[in-house]
Amino acid sequence: MIRIIIVRDKSEYLGYDISGHAGFDESGYDIICSAVSILAYTALNSMAVVADITENDMSYAIDENIGDMSLLLKRTNMKSDIILKTFETGIKLLLEDYSQYISLDYKEVWR
Repeated sequence: MIRIIIVRDKSEYLGYDISGHAGFDESGYDIICSAVSILAYTALNSMAVVADITENDMSYAIDENIGDMSLLLKRTNMKSDIILKTFETGIKLLLEDYSQYISLDYKEVWR
């Protein structure tokens, strides 16, 4: 199962933590893993392209072998918040049909 945790404080989305594999199909053919990956990579890359969040303003880690990816923003803005809300929306849409393969939780932090 893929476990997704969205990190936020009371007013802003700060990032995500993704771990595991869906187990829907074999590696390279798993549409659930692919869908979650494309949402996560799009959100990560959009931080620089759309939200003007630099690498100094975030920390991220990717380990494709074990299925882990994390992103934590040190600085946020309205665009970064929209990007992460869009990521959340995509995950919720996947949950509608594939909830046995992914889970979504939230982690509140204080900044």
